[in-house]
Amino acid sequence: MAWQDWLALSPKAFESRLRHRLERTPEFDDAVDLYNELIATCDQNARHVAEVATAVADLMQQRDLEWERLLFLELTARARYMAGDVREAFDALATLARADDSDDTQETVLEIVHAAVEHADSVASSIDHRPVVFSAAASLLEYYDLQDELGDLKLRSALLYSRHGASQAAYRAIADVENQAHEIGSLPLLARALQTAVAVSCEEGDPDFAVNAGKKALEVLAELDAEPPMVLLGNLGTAFMRAGDTVNAETYLRRALEVSATNSDIRPVLMVNLAACMRQAGKVAQARLMINEARTAHSGTSDPEALLELELVAARICAESGDAGAVAIALAAAARAFDQTLCHVLRFHHRRGLRERYLPRFDNLMAAMPDEGPVDEALEALLACRGNALGDWMALLEWSRKTAALVQADEAAALERALEGLRGEGVPHLFGFLEKYDDVWGPRNPVGYQWDRLSQMVATLDNRSGPALDQAGQAAMIDAVRRRLADGHCIMAVTHAGEPLLWSFHGDRYRRTALPEVTRSNWHAALLRFSQGEIGRQEFAAALGGWLDAVFPLLEPVLDGLDRGGVRSIRFLQDFGPSPPMTALAMRHPSLLERMRQGLFEVRLVAAVVLSAESPQIDGGVAAIIDRDGELLLPRYEAAAFAEAAGLPSPVIIDTGATEELPELVGDAQVLFVSTHGTPVSSYTDPYFASIGGEAPHPVSISRLQAHGDRLALRLVLLNACYSGAGSARNYQQRFRTADAVSFPAWSLLNGRAIACASAWRTSDTAQYLFSRYAGEALGAGLPPSGAVSSAMVRLHLATRDEAIAALSAIAEPADRATATGRLSNAPQHGAFNHPYLSGAMAIHSLL
Repeated sequence: MAWQDWLALSPKAFESRLRHRLERTPEFDDAVDLYNELIATCDQNARHVAEVATAVADLMQQRDLEWERLLFLELTARARYMAGDVREAFDALATLARADDSDDTQETVLEIVHAAVEHADSVASSIDHRPVVFSAAASLLEYYDLQDELGDLKLRSALLYSRHGASQAAYRAIADVENQAHEIGSLPLLARALQTAVAVSCEEGDPDFAVNAGKKALEVLAELDAEPPMVLLGNLGTAFMRAGDTVNAETYLRRALEVSATNSDIRPVLMVNLAACMRQAGKVAQARLMINEARTAHSGTSDPEALLELELVAARICAESGDAGAVAIALAAAARAFDQTLCHVLRFHHRRGLRERYLPRFDNLMAAMPDEGPVDEALEALLACRGNALGDWMALLEWSRKTAALVQADEAAALERALEGLRGEGVPHLFGFLEKYDDVWGPRNPVGYQWDRLSQMVATLDNRSGPALDQAGQAAMIDAVRRRLADGHCIMAVTHAGEPLLWSFHGDRYRRTALPEVTRSNWHAALLRFSQGEIGRQEFAAALGGWLDAVFPLLEPVLDGLDRGGVRSIRFLQDFGPSPPMTALAMRHPSLLERMRQGLFEVRLVAAVVLSAESPQIDGGVAAIIDRDGELLLPRYEAAAFAEAAGLPSPVIIDTGATEELPELVGDAQVLFVSTHGTPVSSYTDPYFASIGGEAPHPVSISRLQAHGDRLALRLVLLNACYSGAGSARNYQQRFRTADAVSFPAWSLLNGRAIACASAWRTSDTAQYLFSRYAGEALGAGLPPSGAVSSAMVRLHLATRDEAIAALSAIAEPADRATATGRLSNAPQHGAFNHPYLSGAMAIHSLL
C-alpha cells in the first residue's frame, strides 16, 4: 500500500484512518512499509513522526498486534530523540524493554541508548545538557544490570561538571561511583572512578589529593594486572606538576606520550602539559620546542578548550622568555578559543565557572604585556573573561525577542514559558543552594530541568535566529567597546596579578598603570568595616582620602591625556570587588570637573559589556518609593523637587509596604526614585534574598528586579538609599572572582535603556535632596539623563551654604522647611559638600 498520502494527516486522523482499515482487514502485513515511510521523513519532521508512531503503537496494543507494537515503540523512541524530546524517547525505550525481554529487543534498546549517549549534543544547544542524556540512559542500563556502564556515565558527567566549576556535583558523582564499585565488587570501575578523581582534583586546585588518588588507581590496576591507561598517566603527570614535583610530572607525561597514538586527539594535549612542566622546571628552551611541536600536532583540532590551553601555555612560555609581543598574540588566540569554548555552554553558573577557571590566568599573563600599545593588542585578552550572568541574561532576552518574531505563535509561547520557568527559579542570579544541586543524579533538580528544557528548545530554533547567547560572545563585546572608543569614550578596567593593574583604553591606544596592592586592600578593608559598623565616618573618610591621595598622582597623567583628547566619559568595567571611587578621583582633576559641571563628561560603572540604548531625554512620569511613616525628613520631598525642576508631572508615591509587583507599582514611569533607608547587599549570605529595606518590607529586591526589570519602561533610576550602590560577588556557597557582583543599580538596567545612580555607603538626606533637585534642573535645561546626573554631582560638590538653603527653601511644608534649612545654620559658606565622602559614594551605573 502507498502510505505517502497518509503522512500529511494529523496523528489523530492517521490513527482513526488506520483503525478503520484494520476493522476491515485484521492483518497489518505492510507495517514494515509504514515504518520505512515514516523513518524516511524523520529528519524533516521528527516530532510529527514520533506522535504518529506513538498513536500507531497504542493502536497495535489495543488490537494485540505485539510485534507491530514493538516496531512502532522503537520508531517512537528514535523519532522522539531526533526531535530533542529526550525524556519521552527514553520513556518509549523503557516501555519497549519491559514489553519484551528477548535478546533482539535488548540489543535494539541498547543500540539506541549507546547512539544517544555518543550523540548527546545533537538534541540540545549546549554541552551542559549532556548529563541529562546520560541520566536518562542510566535507567535502562540499570534495568539490564549494566552497572559498569552506568558508572561510566556518571564519571563523564563529573568531568563536565568539574570543567564548568560545578565541583560539588562532580565530587558527588565520583563518590557515588566509588560506592557502587565497592558494592558490586568491580575493581575496573573503581580504578576509573579514582582516575576521574585525579582530573577533577586537579581542576579544583587540590593536586596533593589528585596525586594520592592517582597512586590508588595505579594500585588497583596492578591488582588487576592491567596497564595504566594513557589518560591516567597524563592526569597524574599534571597532578605532580601542580604539586611542584616536576621530575615525576615529566616522567608520567612522557609515559603517557609513549602509549598515545600518533594521530590521537589526546597526544597534543599531553605535549602542551609537558611543555608547561618543562617551563616550570626552568627548561624554557625545551618548553618552546615542545609547545611548537604541540601546535603542529594541534593543527585541525576541533576542541576549542584544547587550543585554549595550548595558547595560554604558549603565552606563559613567551612571557618567561621576555617576548611581550608574542604574549599578546598568544593571548588574543586564547581569547578566541575561550569564546568558542563558552559558546557551547548555556547554564549561567556553568559559564561563570568557566570564566572563574581561566580569568586568573588571563590576568597574570596580561601583566607580561607592554605598559602601553595599540588597543588591538590588549582588547581581546581583557574581554575574554569579562562577561557575566547579567550580560548573558540580557543576550538571551534579546535573542528571545528576535526569535519570537520569526517563529510560529505556539513556538514563541513555548519559548516564553521556558524563560518564565527560569525567572521562577531565580535567573540570572541563582540562589546558591539551587545552583549547588543542579545535578541530574540528585533526587530533585528543578532549575536544571528549566535549563535543559530551554537548551532543547534553542536547538530547534537557533537555525532561524542565530545562537542564543551570540550577543554575550567575544565578537559582540569587542564591537561594543570599539563603538564606545570611536565615540570618544575611555574604557577602564582592573586586572589582578599580584598588584592591581588599571588599563585605560582611549582612541586606538591603551595604557596600563600599576596600583599598590596595599592601597587596594586597605580601601576594601575600610569599606567592609564601615558597612558593618566597625568604624565611624571619620575613620572611613580618612581611608578614602588616603586612597585618593595615593592613586591620583599615579593616574593624573592618564587623566591629563584623556582631557587633552576630549574624552566624553570614563566607563569603568565592574569586576568582583568593590569598585574604586572613580567619580571622586576624576573630580580631583580641575578640567574634568568643569566639564562634568557642564554635562560634557561623566564617569560610569559598567555592570555588563552590553551596548546600552539610552534615551536622550525623559518625557514620562516619575514614581517614588518612600516610607511614609519613616523618621527621615527629606526623602518624601526628593522626587517632587526633581519632577518640579525637570518640568515633569508630579510623582506617583509608592509606600514601602506596597505588596504589588514592580510593573504594577511603577507602571509606565520613566524615572524611579527610591528614597528610603538602605541595607548593603553584602550583608546577605546570598544576594538573591537582598532587599533595599533589609528586614523591613520594600518593593525593590534583587529577586523582584531580575523577575521584572526588563519589562519596566525606566530610563533613570535614582536610588537615594544608603548602601544601595554596594554590590556582592558571592552566593550561598562561594565567592566569585568574575564580574558577577550583584547590586540594586546593576539589576535596574535589565531593560537595556536605563541608567542608575546610587550611593555605595551612608550619605545624608540633605545631600540626596540637593542632588535630586540639581539633577532635575539639569534635565530641565536639556541635558540627557546621564549628563544631568553628572552635572548634579558637581553642583553638589561646589554648592555654597546659601545655594543649598535656597534649594531647601522650595520645600512646601513650613516646619520641615525650617528644620531642613536649620541644619545648615552652622555650615561654612564654602565647602560644606565638597568632601570626597560624598562624591566618592555616588556613582552612575550603566551598561556600556
